[in-house]
Amino acid sequence: MTIAPDKIDGPRRGAPDTEPPGPKADRWRLFGFVALCLVCVAVAVGYVVSKGGEPKRTLDAAGAVQAGAPTAQAVMAQPHIVLRDMAAGQAGYVGVVPSATPDGERAVTDLPCSRTYMAAGNGICLSDRGDILNPYKVVFFGPDFKERSSSPLPGVPSRARVSPDGKYGASTVFVTGDSYAPGSFSTRTSLWDMPTGGHIVDVEQFSVSMGGKQIQHVDFNFWGVTFDPADSNHFLATLGTQGHTYLVSGDLAARKATVLRDGVECPSISPDGTRIAFKQRTSAGGAELPTWQPAVMDLATLKDHALGEARTVDDQIEWLDNSTVAYSVDTGIGAPSIYAAAADGTGAPRLLVADADSPSVSR
Repeated sequence: MTIAPDKIDGPRRGAPDTEPPGPKADRWRLFGFVALCLVCVAVAVGYVVSKGGEPKRTLDAAGAVQAGAPTAQAVMAQPHIVLRDMAAGQAGYVGVVPSATPDGERAVTDLPCSRTYMAAGNGICLSDRGDILNPYKVVFFGPDFKERSSSPLPGVPSRARVSPDGKYGASTVFVTGDSYAPGSFSTRTSLWDMPTGGHIVDVEQFSVSMGGKQIQHVDFNFWGVTFDPADSNHFLATLGTQGHTYLVSGDLAARKATVLRDGVECPSISPDGTRIAFKQRTSAGGAELPTWQPAVMDLATLKDHALGEARTVDDQIEWLDNSTVAYSVDTGIGAPSIYAAAADGTGAPRLLVADADSPSVSR
């Protein structure tokens, strides 16, 4: 049906739909614009100030080579450990050391990371050096340690892993809070296609079963992904919920996870796939940070034993080989350092790499 022009309700034809804004409306729009500008300036200033507090480098990769240090490529031609160099003047940049002489001179790169891991020539870097709108990002890199691609991250970097075949990567960030203190954190754990840097799925989207029944709680938090060396589609991780820290077995293709047992955080599968190294909570911590004891579990029996480490270990442990694990210890005094310990729980830990953390071993 067509409505005649003279029957249309509202203003007459040719008249504006609304009256032009008066002086009062203009003033409020001006005030709003000024307020928006002030907020933008405050955010920018805060960002610059925070960046101004970052440690300054004393020597970049080219300068280190000129001073006699080996190149990263030369070190990577032999069994090696990729790590985050926390020595004075290099705090936060990726470094490489030979596995045979990890306490020797290390190669320097120009890639800054809060957490890093590398396997089969594909590396993942969780960085806090994004931009004003996205201060955190995940960076994908190759043997040249140059950024191939990146994506924003929704929170503070926590854990990173790459499958032994270099196919998949995992990142965990704190979306709220900045530690594992009870009741203060929420995590986001994402799985990535390493060659392309493409996002695959967040583990929070998986269905989870325990005792044959599907479970779901509002406080589901996943972290500490480790990939099966025989099948990168399969992984283990921690599920924190209802006051428990469950070890879960995940199937990437099926988007499903199954609870295996309680009391496991940040698992790390051994090279032979038979055991995991992990941290087990020794105190809830209350308002303070909890404490953890490193341990090793047999995956066939789900029985575990503690390692010979008396200090708290808040790390995702790495395996040097099938009989030795490595992990960083941060005492709060000086830079963290990487220690090695026998996987059978015997003996005392030994210093492996001073002033470093986030190790990943190339075998």
